[in-house]
Amino acid sequence: MGRALKIQKTNTGSGTSVSGSTTSYNQNILTDAGFPPFSALTNPAYNTPVQTLNDTEYLGVVGGSPVTSTASATYPEVAALVNILLADGSNTFSLASSYTGRIIRQKGSHKFLVAYTGGTYALSSGLVVGQSYQIVSLGTSDWSTILSGTAAVGRIFTALAVGAGDGTVYPVGQCVLSNTATPSAGNMSISYSVGDSAAVYASYITNKWVRDWNGMTTGNYSNSNLGVNIQSAENQYVTNFFTDEGNVTVSGGELSGTTQVTNPTIQLAQIASVTS
Repeated sequence: MGRALKIQKTNTGSGTSVSGSTTSYNQNILTDAGFPPFSALTNPAYNTPVQTLNDTEYLGVVGGSPVTSTASATYPEVAALVNILLADGSNTFSLASSYTGRIIRQKGSHKFLVAYTGGTYALSSGLVVGQSYQIVSLGTSDWSTILSGTAAVGRIFTALAVGAGDGTVYPVGQCVLSNTATPSAGNMSISYSVGDSAAVYASYITNKWVRDWNGMTTGNYSNSNLGVNIQSAENQYVTNFFTDEGNVTVSGGELSGTTQVTNPTIQLAQIASVTS
């Protein structure tokens, strides 16, 4: 399936910083923050025919984990439209009429663990027992009745009770890719553009590649479609956050019909991103 999305994490208490003559230990640092920029490579191969990336930019994308990672213009994170099916049969779109979400972890080339980030939810409003959530703020809530173990910002848990107080959470669930800006419950979408095209949606995405829905039998990867949603003629592109202009060279050679093509090129696709 190619490499899964690289997830940006905060590595607690593992860094050291120096300011003048003062050394600070046990600093929190971000790790796995995407591919290195071209300035960090020995002999970078830029895209062609026009170099549209600068030394601080890179090929590839990062996933991101709401609360525990920080999106930035330097290391953006994939923007997702999500509609999580909740344990009580409702869905996150019905909570606030929004599809805004972020990827927490990739489960497969078209399946992700996601958080609905269109709004935080206070425990005072009541959680859905049996539903997964990610802690945004602890507040003054008594978390001992809501989850097993220790409560901490960023922790994902399954609600044991409806809760109370001013602590806040994001709903969390598993969604599969779909070809729409208005995903139904249990589905999500990730948009991208190619050569200044209008936004289209990914049927497959990893650190390196994204594919469209061309030739696909159905418009999503729900369980009922898995046997018939045949991949046949999708267009494939190299993933990138910074531009959809230009091409990258593929090493080696391949056949186009009966003609050997040496060092073919593949166009860049710009993935929709979150920068803050």
